[in-house]
Amino acid sequence: MALDETKGTIGKTTVARIYSNFVTSVGVIAGSCFKETSGSKLAAMGVPGCQQMLDDMLNDGGGVLFIDEAYQLSSGNSPGGRGVLDFLLAEVENLTGKIIFLLAGYSKQMESFFAHNPGFPSRFPTEMKFDDFDDDELLRILQYQIQKKYNGRMKWEDDLYLRVVTRRLGRGRGKVGFGNARAVENLLANISKRQANRLRKERRAGAKTNDLLFTKEDLVGPEPSSALSSCKAWKKMQCLIGLSSVKESVKALVDSIQSNYLRELAEEPVIEYSLNRVFLGSPGTGKTTVAKLYGQILVDIGLLSNGEVVVVKNPSDFIGTVLGASEAQTKGILAATEGKVLVIDEAYGLYGGSSGSSGSVGKFSDPYKTAVVDTIVAEVQGAPGEDRCVLLLGYKDQMEEMLQNANPGLSRRFPLSSAFTFEDFDSSELAKILDLKLEQQGFSATDQAKRVALEMLERARNRPNFGNAGEVDILLNEAKARHQRRLSSKETDKLSTLEALDLDENFDRAERTDTNVAKLFEGTVGCEKIVATLEGFQESVRSMKSFGMDPKENIPFNFLFRGPPGTGKTSTARKMGKVFYDMGFLATAEVLDRSASDLVGQYVGQTGPKVRELLDKALGRVLFIDEAYRLAEGHFAQEAVDELVDSVTKDKYKGRMVIILAGYDDDINRLISVNPGMSSRFPEVIDFYSLSAEDCFDLLLQLLTKQKRMLESKKPFNRLVLNCLEHPTTDFKDDVVSNFRALSAQPSWASARDVETLAKSIFSVAMKSRQGTCVTVTEAMVEAELDKMFDEREIRGKQAETTRKRVRLQDLFMAPPPAQTPHKISSQYQASTKEDEASCTPPESPTAEVDNGKRKSVRDAGVSDEVWEQLESDKKAQEERDAKYRAMLETKRKAVGAAREAILKELIEEEERLKKEEEQRKKAAKMGRCPVGYDWIKQAQGGFRCAGGSHYISDEELASS
Repeated sequence: MALDETKGTIGKTTVARIYSNFVTSVGVIAGSCFKETSGSKLAAMGVPGCQQMLDDMLNDGGGVLFIDEAYQLSSGNSPGGRGVLDFLLAEVENLTGKIIFLLAGYSKQMESFFAHNPGFPSRFPTEMKFDDFDDDELLRILQYQIQKKYNGRMKWEDDLYLRVVTRRLGRGRGKVGFGNARAVENLLANISKRQANRLRKERRAGAKTNDLLFTKEDLVGPEPSSALSSCKAWKKMQCLIGLSSVKESVKALVDSIQSNYLRELAEEPVIEYSLNRVFLGSPGTGKTTVAKLYGQILVDIGLLSNGEVVVVKNPSDFIGTVLGASEAQTKGILAATEGKVLVIDEAYGLYGGSSGSSGSVGKFSDPYKTAVVDTIVAEVQGAPGEDRCVLLLGYKDQMEEMLQNANPGLSRRFPLSSAFTFEDFDSSELAKILDLKLEQQGFSATDQAKRVALEMLERARNRPNFGNAGEVDILLNEAKARHQRRLSSKETDKLSTLEALDLDENFDRAERTDTNVAKLFEGTVGCEKIVATLEGFQESVRSMKSFGMDPKENIPFNFLFRGPPGTGKTSTARKMGKVFYDMGFLATAEVLDRSASDLVGQYVGQTGPKVRELLDKALGRVLFIDEAYRLAEGHFAQEAVDELVDSVTKDKYKGRMVIILAGYDDDINRLISVNPGMSSRFPEVIDFYSLSAEDCFDLLLQLLTKQKRMLESKKPFNRLVLNCLEHPTTDFKDDVVSNFRALSAQPSWASARDVETLAKSIFSVAMKSRQGTCVTVTEAMVEAELDKMFDEREIRGKQAETTRKRVRLQDLFMAPPPAQTPHKISSQYQASTKEDEASCTPPESPTAEVDNGKRKSVRDAGVSDEVWEQLESDKKAQEERDAKYRAMLETKRKAVGAAREAILKELIEEEERLKKEEEQRKKAAKMGRCPVGYDWIKQAQGGFRCAGGSHYISDEELASS
């Protein structure tokens, strides 16, 4: 027979003896021997010891063998247990009618016992279950134990209070670990302990006491409202700075406990709630401190049985190193915190990811962390009356992700709807925390120092994971270190008073912002509009602050920088970081310089997280995205733009960082059209223009003057002579300006950047021609380097065009042909025989027929002599124009003064004509009229004809295409 029971029910041994007497009295067995043992004892005895016990019983005539906690034989903790089980399996059958075997154990654990061998269930067919005691039975057991413990002399104030306390006990019925009669014993011990504490206080107060009376407070505990008034943890929580919403939540919970107390006394059903909670908030907001106080409050008002400690654990305490270890460690921690408060700090560290959740592309589940969460879900039911409180602490976003994507049962046991939310401290609360910490550390601070500290904290708020009270500690630690250095250097004599300089060495930057912009852009040519814009921002900030308003709402944080290369977009972004930092909007003046590729993913689902990760990294700084026009190309880039548009309006990023998208005019305009929300998210546009030829001359002089100061500062006799630039002749300056004007017409001209390159090359040539310690820059050097740069840019331009032509020809043959508009083909061409077609070989790669970027042309069949002669004449005219252009370039190199100026003007006009003509050729090629891919020749009478002669496109068609 198997006796299945729950903990603490009616004595198993008693029932076993009664059953033994019964079977003996009715003659089921002859002997009356009764042996009691346990599974662990049998395992320790082994098979020989078990055999000896059975032999002794048989010598006594047989009887009943009672094995308590029989499941210990199959638990695996006792090496000999399984051998004994196998031995008993046969003996139970062999000793039928001589020895009766009675097994006892808890229902769940006995399952493993019967699973050891399929023969056990058939050998123990009879099962006797012991149910949990109901409330009336628990009440009778409590009354019986009181009478037994105090020999019938103890009285109690009212039967109502006994019913209330046994109903409380009965709410744990059906849960793992419910102790039944043993739980009543523990309850009586707690009642006696409360009575002893009460009597001690009364005797100290000199009041009359009755040692043989259980009062209402002894039985049901103190009234929650009165217990709260004397609770040190509650008083300490009320003294904490800020946390108004958390205090209100705790007060609401205590009020509900008070309501339940009154409902219990009225014998009405109680309002059920769970003690488990989630604490959400940024670092440094007091989550751990409040968790400890909250746990102690629960203990003080009697909701938990063990008030010894509040146990604080981290995720690493739960996670094992091998499979199965995480479950064992978690169960051990939960078992050790029965009746206590378990605080799991940074609980989001238990989230191991979920490959099936949305937004988890590319993530893999961590089986060790997942095992911890699954075990917590299995062991912590979160039901009302559970004698354990588990608190999960962590940052809001990470905790929400874990509760939404981990085991679904976790969110039911720890609902976000009842979470305690810890808001960031506002400025006034940070000021109180600063004063408190200064007092605790034995320091004081001047009013100016406190203002500077609060300004620094406001800037730090823009950083990711602002530390709140922890940020104050960091600030004071750095301030004390600076203060000590100033004390050591005799810069101050105030031993315990912090001054503004101790907090921030540049604390007065806000008062110096009037001159900052001008100084920042000092020496920068053509930046007047940018300086005016930034100074306007500063004026707006000062005005709004004077009215007590938040200037963030009226200052733009998202910008578009439009302009050609080398116009100062990147350097302006760095200077804007300094300006916005000085205005108090950024945590640092640092600029995060990134390209479009840093935002774009390589597979579906990667782009969104990549954009958010970059934005998180740029919080409190300037995010400068160069070549942003690439965000308008491709599906993944479109996804990046959509994510960026969505993110910049969120509270997490809005007003906490400066975002700058930079690129060329047309490309930026095209980017704005990709998403309708871009225009409203990036309303502020700063245009950058190429330097004029005159500005290029001024910049060249500035750069070389800077080199002059650097060179002459190294040694007293060093000299750099710049007379030709500092006091130029009219002809020389006009010549240099003309050269800059010609360079600026080149497609690859990079404005100020190229002027810097030119200045370096001039200085390098001058250094090679130095005489002693004197370095002289001459007119010839300047003009030679200008000519060299012009020639190089011209060659690069031609090479780039040749490369584009080759790519275009290759695309024509390698890619599927574009849709062609129907056109007539000569009858002679149509009459080609099948034999001719069969003998034709596929055309070789077009690059084999390219000479200087042009495909060799052959007269098409059906082209009239008149057309072909005109085409040949146009080809010759084009060659003559090319020869004339080359001659002009050669003449320019040799010409000086006014002659050179005239040639430069002609060259600029000729380059404009060539550029326009080349654009028309590109349009003609894109139209796909010529399937062979011949070049298009400009016709004297207007329009273009392919070099084969068959196809013609008018100027009107090109203009309308």
